[in-house]
Amino acid sequence: MCLTIPWTEHMNEVKAAVMTAPMKMRTERFPVPDINTNSALVRMLGSAICGTDKHMYAGQMNLGLPGAVVSFPVIPGHENLGVIERIGAKAAEEMVTCGPPLKEGERVAISADIVCGHCYYCRNIYGYPWCLNHRSYGDVISCKQAPHLFGGWAEKMYVLPGTFMFRVPQILTDEEAVLAEQMAVAYGAFGRAFQGPNAKEGYSPADTVVIQGVGPLGICNVFMAKMLGASKSIVIDKSEYRLNLAHQLCNTQSINIKDFPKTADRIERIMELTDNLGADLVAECTGAPDILSEGLEIIRIGGTYLVEGAFVEEEPTRISASRIVSKNARIIGAAGMPYQAYGRVLEMMAAFKDNIPFEKAVTHQFGIDAAEEALRTSISPDSMKVIVTSKLN
Repeated sequence: MCLTIPWTEHMNEVKAAVMTAPMKMRTERFPVPDINTNSALVRMLGSAICGTDKHMYAGQMNLGLPGAVVSFPVIPGHENLGVIERIGAKAAEEMVTCGPPLKEGERVAISADIVCGHCYYCRNIYGYPWCLNHRSYGDVISCKQAPHLFGGWAEKMYVLPGTFMFRVPQILTDEEAVLAEQMAVAYGAFGRAFQGPNAKEGYSPADTVVIQGVGPLGICNVFMAKMLGASKSIVIDKSEYRLNLAHQLCNTQSINIKDFPKTADRIERIMELTDNLGADLVAECTGAPDILSEGLEIIRIGGTYLVEGAFVEEEPTRISASRIVSKNARIIGAAGMPYQAYGRVLEMMAAFKDNIPFEKAVTHQFGIDAAEEALRTSISPDSMKVIVTSKLN
C-alpha cells in the first residue's frame, strides 16, 4: 500500500518571532538545522516571558552579567520548555545533570545560560552563571548567524554544546513546567538566604516573608516561601489583580500600594503584621530602585534582604549605609540561579502539586505570530505569567 504525504509549503522551515530592534517585532522563517554529536534540536512547547524580555523590548541592552549585552536581531525566550526532537550522542550524555543520557521524545526544561566551565567563576562558585564567557539564549546570542534558532519564541530551538537540559516529571503539566527557570531563580535566592551557623541569621522554616512586587518573579518567590515552610507571606503591589491571585494561590496577606501610598504607612502596616519586629526575610522582585530603602526598613534587626528584581538599573539607587549597619542587615543580590536548580524545582513542584496550583500563575498564552501582543500583555498589571507557544499557531 502506498501512502501519499501532503506537501506543505513551510515543512522544512521553522517559524520564529524575531526582535529586530527595540519596540520592533516580526515573524520570520528559518531553515530546519542539522545537528551534530554535541548539539540538539528541541520542539518548543512554550516559552515564558521574563522581565529581561521587557527590558530588551524597551531598549535596555546591558543585562548585568559579564558579556550579557543584547545582540539584535534575536529570537527572544530563555524560559523554555520543549520535547527533544533530535540529539547527538555526545550531547545526550553531556547535557544531562542527573540520570541516564537524554533521549529523543523526552520533555525537558532548557537552561537559559551556557557557561564555559574553565574561568575562575566556573571553577570556584557553585552553579551560578557568573561565567566570564557567559552566553544566554533569547538575548545575548543573535539569530543573525546559522543555525539561527537560539530562542524559545519559535517552533523549534537549537541547543548548543555546553547547555544543560532537565527532564520534566510526567505529573507536571506544560503550564507548570514552563515556570522552571523563574522558580530556579527563587530557589537560588532562598538557598543563599538560608540560616548560617548563627541563630536567626538568614532564612529558616516558620519565618515571615515579605515580597515586594508580586508579578511573575514575585509569585515564584511566594511559591518557594510556601514550599520552604514560611509561616506567613505578605505581598506588596499596586495591582489588585496580582494581589488577589497571590492570595488565591497561596493565602498571602496583601498590602495594596493604592491603599497605603506613603512609604511610612506601608512600613507601619508591616510592623502591625509582624509583632512590631519586621520581616525575617524580604524579597525585592520589582526592579524599582526607589523601594530598596523601604525594604531595608521592613526587615527585622538581623534580617535578610534578597535583591532579585533589579537586573537592569534604570536610575541610581539611594540607600542609607547607617541603616544597614544599625539593622545588622544581611543584603544578598541574586542574579540568575545555580543551573542545578532547574531539576530540583521541577521535583519540588511535582511534590507540592496537590497543595499549590502552580499552573494558575500562567494567565495568558499567545502563538508565535502574536508575540508582540504577548509582550504588551505581560507588561499589563492584569496579567501574571504570559507564555509564547507554538501550540497556538
